This record gives sequence, C-alpha cells and structure tokens, in this order.
Amino acid sequence: MVLTMNKLISSLVEILRDFEKLDKAKLAQELRELFHYIQKQVFSQIPGISAIAAVAVGAWMASTFTTSRFKGFLASWGVIRGGTRVVSATTYRFLSFSLPVLAAGLTVYAVQKAMKTYREKQLKKNMAWMARLGEKVQAEIQEKLNILEKAKDAELISDSEYSTKKCNLYQAYSKTYPSKIQDFIINKLAN
Repeated sequence: MVLTMNKLISSLVEILRDFEKLDKAKLAQELRELFHYIQKQVFSQIPGISAIAAVAVGAWMASTFTTSRFKGFLASWGVIRGGTRVVSATTYRFLSFSLPVLAAGLTVYAVQKAMKTYREKQLKKNMAWMARLGEKVQAEIQEKLNILEKAKDAELISDSEYSTKKCNLYQAYSKTYPSKIQDFIINKLAN
C-alpha cells in the first residue's frame, strides 16, 4: 500500500514538472479552442455525436445523484429507481446542466481535433499529387488559394473553415474522392 502511494505521489510530481515545461501559448490556444466548442454547444445546436455524449453523461448523473435523502435511501434499498448519492440542490442543478454541456463540448472538441488531423493527412497527400500536375493547373489552384487567404484575412471565414475549404480545393483537383460511406461519416462528424 505504501509502495503504491509513493508511486502515485512520484507520478503526480512528474506530471507537475511536465506541466511546468509545457508550452503556455499552445496550452492557451487549446483552451481557447475548447471553450469555443463549449460555447458553440451552449448557444447553438448540438451535433449528433456530442448530443449522445451529453445524454449519456446526463443519464449517468441522474442515476447516480439525487437531491433528496429520502429518495436516495429508497433507491439504495431498490424500492425506486434513481440516484443513491445525495448532493445539495445547488450541486444537483449544476451537475444536471454543466456536466452534459461539458461532455458535449469535449466530445465536439475531440472530434474536431481528429478531423483536423485527418484533413492534414489528406491535404499532404493531395498536395503531393498536385505537384505532378502542369503549371497552368497549379497557377489556377494558387489563384483560388489567394482568394481563400484574403477571405480569411478579412475574417469572412474562420481558420477551421479555411483549412476545410483548402482541403476540399486540393481534393477536387486531385480527383481522389473518398467513398460515399467515408464522405458521409466525415460530413456527419464535421457538422
């Protein structure tokens, strides 16, 4: 038991040391992106996959916690269905709203990160393919990229929209279209 505790403490100390070495600017950027997706969930529609995560967390929370000692007692004896752990009414209200929204935001954030990685891989592959095409086609692509860059600089489109449109542009010229199933999944996750 003592050995396990010492290992745990050593691990925590190591994590804190790593946190000290962490790139603060990158962490700040990641946190801004996370809060952007959480804000999007609170003030906009919730995409399908994040809604599932929010409902799952909400169901778990409802089956675990209750605000009434009497209901908690009855649930612990199996008389009624519901939470067995009693929390204050304020904590219960906080958990019933914030936890599902946080789960939805984190899910959207993770999906968007995965989609960004996927798009970057596709972009590299398509850019390599484009290097083999003629100068006329490359000039046409560059002209369209310049227009996209101007739209981004004018803040008409966001960085993520810019990267998506750039990937779509290269994919259109590379003539390597994904299968219908792959396209459906990517479009469902991206929206």
